[in-house]
Amino acid sequence: MRTLSRRDFLGQASCAAVGSVGLLSTLLNLRMANSAIAQSILPGTDYRALVCLFFAGGIDSCNVLFPASNAGTARATYESVRGGTYDAATNSDGLALANGIALAPSAYAPYPLAVHPAFANHAGTSGLASLFAAGKAAFVANVGTLVEPTTKTAYVASTAKLPRGLYSHSDQVQQWHTSVAIESNGNIGWAGRAADLIQSANPNRRVSMNISLGGNNIWQSGNAIVPYAIGTSGSSLPSDYRSPLDNPVVGATDRSAIRTAAIDNLLQQQHQNLFDQTFRANLRDSLEGSVYFRDAFTDSTLTTLFPGDTGYAYPVNPATGLAYTSSNDPARTLGQQLKAVVRTIKARSTLDMRRQTFFVQYGGWDHHDEVINSMQTQLDVVNRCLAAYWQALVEINLTDAVTLYSASDFARTLTSNGAGSDHAWGGNQFVLGGSVLGNKVYGTYPDLALNAPRIVTNRGALIPDISVDQYFAELALWFGITPSQLPDVLPRINQFYVPGLNPPVGFMAA
Repeated sequence: MRTLSRRDFLGQASCAAVGSVGLLSTLLNLRMANSAIAQSILPGTDYRALVCLFFAGGIDSCNVLFPASNAGTARATYESVRGGTYDAATNSDGLALANGIALAPSAYAPYPLAVHPAFANHAGTSGLASLFAAGKAAFVANVGTLVEPTTKTAYVASTAKLPRGLYSHSDQVQQWHTSVAIESNGNIGWAGRAADLIQSANPNRRVSMNISLGGNNIWQSGNAIVPYAIGTSGSSLPSDYRSPLDNPVVGATDRSAIRTAAIDNLLQQQHQNLFDQTFRANLRDSLEGSVYFRDAFTDSTLTTLFPGDTGYAYPVNPATGLAYTSSNDPARTLGQQLKAVVRTIKARSTLDMRRQTFFVQYGGWDHHDEVINSMQTQLDVVNRCLAAYWQALVEINLTDAVTLYSASDFARTLTSNGAGSDHAWGGNQFVLGGSVLGNKVYGTYPDLALNAPRIVTNRGALIPDISVDQYFAELALWFGITPSQLPDVLPRINQFYVPGLNPPVGFMAA
């Protein structure tokens, strides 16, 4: 049996599954971060962060962005293909929305479009529709996984190369995380590959630049970097353990003192076995890094109130007629996760970070039934949380330095299954940030007729016009990846875009 070197061990361990929140999620990333040696960021003090808001389950994005009431034929087609306008009493199976918030006319859109009515302002704070109008948000139409540019003719003739497991949750989630749609790409995500290249631009590498509020994930996992998972209160330490870096000073007889002394004794041991020695070193660095991160996070406070905070302006629960509270607001979990993102960003100087990524996941979008009512509740959650998130970025004066983008497994079928909709393909996404060239819809919003050029299957699935590779390339270039490095981050980008020419999509400022 071949002897496993320390380098081999670390390389294999980078693909290992690690826990979501707590100690095990930190065991590997701190030491692995130090092995990233390539650097594309010039010396300086600038800061940029990417936030991925992943809608797990497959969001019905043709009810997030849809033809407005004055869109003429396009509106009539939308209502027809979606089974008519939803009405709880007379058409409970209809999937078309009666109205939405009209967007300003855009040269990038073929006809007037609207967004879901849940994207309105809340308690004086700008919702997503207002942020779009202010030029801080943009929509990208018909994005999805592709192996190559694909036509309906090739799809119908079975000559097109299609993404592996096209309508499968697990396959499509992996492909949205990796940008690789044809062969299995293991557990290496495009944000992880980007971090491998630019992590060394961060002066401090005690904590990974890839911070996850959604536990372990493929998107942030690289060859040398893995995500550092935190909770809404920051990092955590083992139960009853007090680091020597911590306060108060450990006593001599209490339980936590005994436990701390035992763990510290283990951390001081030297081992001949490579696995034991590497585990000990990683554990020591993880504990020290956890305290380091926790202290920086604790000192980073915000005055902006998020869902889940006392004093937040809670809306009325339509089911009870009473206002939500900090304990029962359905937005409290996502709200506190986004608050933790902004608190971590605010602590960037203490943590010596110039580049960071954040992963936030909000699930429950697999609406095979009750899609209209479920979407109303969940998009209200998204909107209120993003409104607070934006206000918090304004508070710390970093709106231009942080870009949030949405992603999901896939969109939903245009037709109703009698109660909801089923798995489909291309869908509409949004991008939010001060560097976004907003108040525009990028790409081509498709003809929704079932016989239209981009519609396949009799249920109405869209062939994407924009590949996830192009969508991600736009973000990666803004983040600091050079055009020559794009193929290292997005292995199939050359199928859709020639790096160095025009922007991949065009929604980001330089």
